[in-house]
Amino acid sequence: MSKARGPRAVEAPASPGVHERIVGLLTHRHARWGGPLAAALVTLLVSAWTFDAKLSISGDNTEFVTLARSLAAGDGLTYTNRPEPRVATKYPFGLPLLLAPMAAAFGGWEGPGAGTPDWVAMKWLVVFTFAAGIGAFYLLARQVAGDVGAIAATALAVTNPLTVSYGHQVMSEVPFLAPSMLALWCLQRGIEEEGWRNNRWLWAGVAAAIVAYHVRSVGIVLIGAPVALLLLRRDWPRAGLIGGVSFVAMLPWVLRNSAAGGGGVYLNQLIQVNPYFPERGLLDVAGLWERVVGHLHFYLSLGLTGTLWPTFEATGSAITPGSVAMLALLGGFAWRSVQQKRHLLLLIYAVFFLGTVLLWPWPGDRFILPLVPVLLLFSVTAVADGVAWLRSKGAGPTAIVLAVVLLGLALQANTRGLTKLARESQADYRPEWRNYFEAGLWLRANSPEDAIVSCRKAFWFHVVSGRRTFVYAFKEPDVVVADLDAKVADYAIVEQLGYSHTQRFLVPALQSQADRFPILWHRPNPDTYVVGINRQ
Repeated sequence: MSKARGPRAVEAPASPGVHERIVGLLTHRHARWGGPLAAALVTLLVSAWTFDAKLSISGDNTEFVTLARSLAAGDGLTYTNRPEPRVATKYPFGLPLLLAPMAAAFGGWEGPGAGTPDWVAMKWLVVFTFAAGIGAFYLLARQVAGDVGAIAATALAVTNPLTVSYGHQVMSEVPFLAPSMLALWCLQRGIEEEGWRNNRWLWAGVAAAIVAYHVRSVGIVLIGAPVALLLLRRDWPRAGLIGGVSFVAMLPWVLRNSAAGGGGVYLNQLIQVNPYFPERGLLDVAGLWERVVGHLHFYLSLGLTGTLWPTFEATGSAITPGSVAMLALLGGFAWRSVQQKRHLLLLIYAVFFLGTVLLWPWPGDRFILPLVPVLLLFSVTAVADGVAWLRSKGAGPTAIVLAVVLLGLALQANTRGLTKLARESQADYRPEWRNYFEAGLWLRANSPEDAIVSCRKAFWFHVVSGRRTFVYAFKEPDVVVADLDAKVADYAIVEQLGYSHTQRFLVPALQSQADRFPILWHRPNPDTYVVGINRQ
């Protein structure tokens, strides 16, 4: 006779761990759009903390302000700052068109205390595009790395000192983020779906890529990347269709520039030894290789390494702990992506983008800025893959702690950079730029509205002074003087901004006929002059 058994105890389900609880909270259906909205909000808060109302000393930003003012005034996309207005063909129209309402609404600025300069309103508009771009990036990051990975990558992107420093500048790098991140997010989904007729994700991605191209010309790689991926997969119809539709959409802008006599501006710069000195001729194969190698050294030693991982101090060497760590993470992501055939669109996009940057005439951290969030996402994904591998080997807790420590160190370094930006935002212009700014204000108050000024940073001075401007010739004194006369210049500005051209070309020209060029205004420390020009 068998012994009777009592009721079987029911085991209580294991309570979810902290990690599972966080993931569950983030993946709840009510929180699906909370992530990108929270990312955008944090971006706005960080931007407000570091916002700098001063006019950026970069010449490019004042070129965009000038073009926005031109559109607002009904003059089209035109360099109205010049003695003889000229149709603008260099930059795409997207950003000036976005900024034009700000120029129309705040176009009456007459100096400090007289209202808000239009460039301040434009800066805030760029801030909102920054927030939109980070929100779109969160969607892309969640698609690639999951919810936790998206939070880590977005936290690094929204606190990155480089992205934040340009997040309020009137330039195209940050406004490019929103359509480019949206394009990558949609294209990744669209390419994995079959067909094209009812593939809304695919066409939304193509549309966003076309918008991105019209904001910043490097956006062409957003078209090249999906076309290349589809060609690799031998998906000829969709590759041809995307390429054809994009070509037709881009063609009007190309034809307009060609008709205006300014077609191929970037291509011409790309093949020149030095676009500032066209007389030096075109690059040969050896010169192109030298440029690529030099740019690689810059980005490994300073630009890219310091941007992605500001934890590491720049040493000027291309081989440092920071560059090795960066290459290891990015290489790990690339290897896993190729091995598992995942995220190939992002990988091709990054390769095309970096190739363009390496071929560009000048190196600079701002040129890689639109790619920074993507590279941070690659790094986070590589770390996540490493954690997953260690967990499979029984070292899960250690791996998680290590990942958290790495994230904490990176955020700490970013915070130091943001604190520096916030402090600089409250400071005045450097003395040389303060004097240059005041020279512009003086001319705004003391010269005819149709006055013409020759100076080194022509767009910048035009935005401040409201007068027509041009850069003096980089030639011998008699040629410089002849150019001043030919363009009927009324004033010339001698500054100490650090550009050798003023001392090399302008000053000798003014000294050669000193009786014709009286000093009308002067500020010391450092010496800055407004010089009148008496016509012969």
